[in-house]
Amino acid sequence: MKIEFLLGEKTLLSTKYIKLTRKKGFDKTIIKRDDIKFINLQFGEISKQDIIIRVSFKTFKNDYSFNVSDISIKTQEIILTGTLDDPLWIYNQGYVDNFKLLTDKKEKIKWYELNNKQKYYYLRGCYLLNGVRETIDNINPIIILDLSKVKTDLDFYYEIGNAFFNSYGYFGTEINSFIDCLINISASIKKREKMPILKIKGYKNFKEYFSDNILFDDFYQEFTKRGYEIVNS
Repeated sequence: MKIEFLLGEKTLLSTKYIKLTRKKGFDKTIIKRDDIKFINLQFGEISKQDIIIRVSFKTFKNDYSFNVSDISIKTQEIILTGTLDDPLWIYNQGYVDNFKLLTDKKEKIKWYELNNKQKYYYLRGCYLLNGVRETIDNINPIIILDLSKVKTDLDFYYEIGNAFFNSYGYFGTEINSFIDCLINISASIKKREKMPILKIKGYKNFKEYFSDNILFDDFYQEFTKRGYEIVNS
């Protein structure tokens, strides 16, 4: 992940991470000195100015406008106080934290070691990176869906994305977005010579944790009515 602070065409600062907190009446951006890659920042230059905070990670790039009212330079961090021009609340610290996690782990995460918040923002991050896909990467006639460790809905959605796509596969975070993703790939799946078979690995675990969850029945209903054969193992 790369985060840049820009004034016009000039790069004022480049860092690996920021913590942006939103308060009533003002916002605060905290930059740890250890995370800074480049700095050419002077308060007089940016005071009362609208600077751009650009967040980039792989295919994702977004700009946020921040009006600086004060700057505090401390031993271990730099704090910019001002106002983030973001009435729709597009900026979300959870996404930034997720991209930092992926960067720190060199994109090799261990899903079942993540907490629920990290899992949610990982899946939403997949959406930011790739959107809702129209084709799947897995061209095998039998697609193995490993549900041997799933305990929560987020685990389930992650494993479908993992089975269908090579990387950062988004397949929803709740039932409606799951169905949207399934509908979106339907046209390309029907063009195959034969519908792929879904082989459920770990069916016993899936049933144990999801038999009382509406997602359990919805999973079978939504896939079978679109022509998939499901084999439990």
